[in-house]
Amino acid sequence: MKAFHNPLAAFDSPDPFMTYDANTGYYYCLFTRGSCLEIFRSRHAGTILSDGDSKVIYTPDGPKDGIWGMIWAPEMHRGTNGKWYIYTSGTYDPKEWPKRLFIVESETEDPFGDWHFKTKPAPDLYAIDPTVLTHTDGKQYICYSKVDGQQLLEIREMVNPYTFGEKAAVIAKAEFDWELKEPYVGTAAINEGAFFVRHGERLFIIYSGNGAFTAHYCLGVIEYVGGDLCEASSWKKHDKPLLTYGNGVYAPGHASFFTSPDGTELWCAYHGVKEYTEKLVPTPRYLHIQRVDFDESGYPVMGHPIGCEAEIIPPSGEAD
Repeated sequence: MKAFHNPLAAFDSPDPFMTYDANTGYYYCLFTRGSCLEIFRSRHAGTILSDGDSKVIYTPDGPKDGIWGMIWAPEMHRGTNGKWYIYTSGTYDPKEWPKRLFIVESETEDPFGDWHFKTKPAPDLYAIDPTVLTHTDGKQYICYSKVDGQQLLEIREMVNPYTFGEKAAVIAKAEFDWELKEPYVGTAAINEGAFFVRHGERLFIIYSGNGAFTAHYCLGVIEYVGGDLCEASSWKKHDKPLLTYGNGVYAPGHASFFTSPDGTELWCAYHGVKEYTEKLVPTPRYLHIQRVDFDESGYPVMGHPIGCEAEIIPPSGEAD
């Protein structure tokens, strides 16, 4: 297996989502790509943006489907009906700034096939960064960053892969010093970019704190402690960050997680920047991936990004 280095490409690739589908034998990747949804695929994780295939699968059509402007942070999850769904956000009006959630549906079970606009599940909700969990009982839940003075993480039950239920709860807001370093202007505090991670009997939400264009953007951990998933008391936020800047990589955050082809390893895809800054100045964010370790109790361990000089061995079970 050929080793590779981070970042995986020399172009802007913020808010990355990666997954491996055993049915097709491909890794798939999406990220914030402007005013379209573009999907990348490859047999090899380390070169998914350099030698794989890509195709634009959806472009907003304001007059037809009511989606305008830039699309943020798409994620692709398989529904309980076997189809794939992309959960993301855009504006519902060309003159407005607040983002609203929308969903795109695959035509077949092949993620590289055709897609179509499905629905706007919560037209009155100002929210970004949706992610989806299929629980052990088969029920699905969505977690997103709700904008209400600050950015809060809210979890909501789903009736089906494209319809939201009524029950919801805010489960996290920025509260620790390390996630209150430098908010955006007009936003008091930020928790965003959530992603569900299951390891053994434990269920976590990995999320991002601080402004994405500062070096202090980082990952934190919320853990399910039992009970109704749509109750705030069922979740505990841990008081230490999971991943912070280091080894020449700054602002590591907005992560997604995927398993190796043989199912024995968990990997993290996140974006990072090349220079330290305290200011909220937009700068290119690059796709990095690295393996996640766990301590004896089953809690995730990451620490700092892998430096760009380090060789990375591909995920276990990857095709030659």
